[in-house]
Amino acid sequence: MLAFASQTVTQKVSRLPFLRSGVMVTSELIGVALECLNAEPTRTLALLTPRDAPGGMAEGLDRCLAGRLRVDGKIVVPVIADVLVSAGIAEPAKVTERSFPHSRKALRLLPSWTWHIASTLPHEVKLAGSGTAPDPSASWLNLCPVCRTGRLNRVTGKQLFGVPHTDFIIECTHCGAKFIPVGPAFRLVSIASIRDPLWKRYLDQTYPPETWAALARGTSPGGNPVSRPRSRPGSAQSSLPPSGNLVVMKDGSLAVPVDKKTVYFRTVPLTFSGGMRMGIYSRVQKTVRELLEDPALAHLRDPVSVKYSNYLPQKAGLFLSHLAERHDPFYREFLNPYGDEKYGSFRAVESGDLDKDGILLVVVNRGIYAARASPGSFRAMINEYFGRILPEHCLVGGDEFRCRINAVLCNNRQDAGLYIYPLGSGEEQARVTLLLEKMSYERSEKNL
Repeated sequence: MLAFASQTVTQKVSRLPFLRSGVMVTSELIGVALECLNAEPTRTLALLTPRDAPGGMAEGLDRCLAGRLRVDGKIVVPVIADVLVSAGIAEPAKVTERSFPHSRKALRLLPSWTWHIASTLPHEVKLAGSGTAPDPSASWLNLCPVCRTGRLNRVTGKQLFGVPHTDFIIECTHCGAKFIPVGPAFRLVSIASIRDPLWKRYLDQTYPPETWAALARGTSPGGNPVSRPRSRPGSAQSSLPPSGNLVVMKDGSLAVPVDKKTVYFRTVPLTFSGGMRMGIYSRVQKTVRELLEDPALAHLRDPVSVKYSNYLPQKAGLFLSHLAERHDPFYREFLNPYGDEKYGSFRAVESGDLDKDGILLVVVNRGIYAARASPGSFRAMINEYFGRILPEHCLVGGDEFRCRINAVLCNNRQDAGLYIYPLGSGEEQARVTLLLEKMSYERSEKNL
């Protein structure tokens, strides 16, 4: 019903989302407005609530929208009312109450657009086992878009503090991410265990099931879903420090217990330049046709030919940014799992250690986030590798690790940092790096 309402608005009024009188009209806004109206026994709500409303007066649609969406209801209501009336979904009405001497302008949901309150889920997102035919969009419940490990379950009888009442929530079995329904879409409202700081990017974001499914899938070379390794890397034994409890020395160095001894990593101050940039992929200069010649993107040739063939001669960056602006989740199929992050540019503050090679450690909240051997100079690894992201790095088959580390460091400047440990032997570099990677993996498992 709610998805059909959005489709009707697109056909009869304007393509969603669109701007009208300074208000962005979205599927979410339409869905919440319909839910507010349908919740009333008469399917009718006054448009506005008087400033000095007497006790017992029913609140209007303005306060319902303000409470659900945190918007200025008095500005939004005239716009959404006009849109719903123009689309043939609602009609103007008036309500009269004993506690108020004058009738108030109202909005009434037309009979063909009402539904029973017991229908808690829109038909587009019926869950498996509900007794109805399976719907493709329900597949987003098979994999959590936050941790990409757990499954999503529907939970009833559980309310979240500070979140408007809902008939149910969707919760991840692994990281504890919680989603609430907002019209035909779902909003991520909390994450119980945050292993990766980048997960927080989607907090308070509202997307339809198809978009959450695209985020959950991610893509790896060949278009296969991203899967988290089940086996721990390496076989060497290490002494695992308490999670997120590495010791910072007085000189700023980091004491890391590795293989029954303590290794001291030196901090590397970073200088950031420019602002954070989103949508780096929009600068890809190859055409869509040229991009699809890459074997890593071969799995997308048929879908593009069927639905987006007109874009084949266009620059791929413009094509992807156009899809993103239209809220078409298909653009994510071209990107690696970290290809849609905010990135920045940085360089290491000069010191004598930067000319050496060894092991580079990424630390977040005093816990190991990632480790990487640096067979060349630390300067080149930090400044030229992690310190800048090019459009091609964001694509499937690009450089997922590079994107991930840049995003973590640039988006978490207070809590994340780089540390280096000069170590000349190639074999020893590989051995210690493997131990540190194992510590990072075990820490993430312990946090979850």
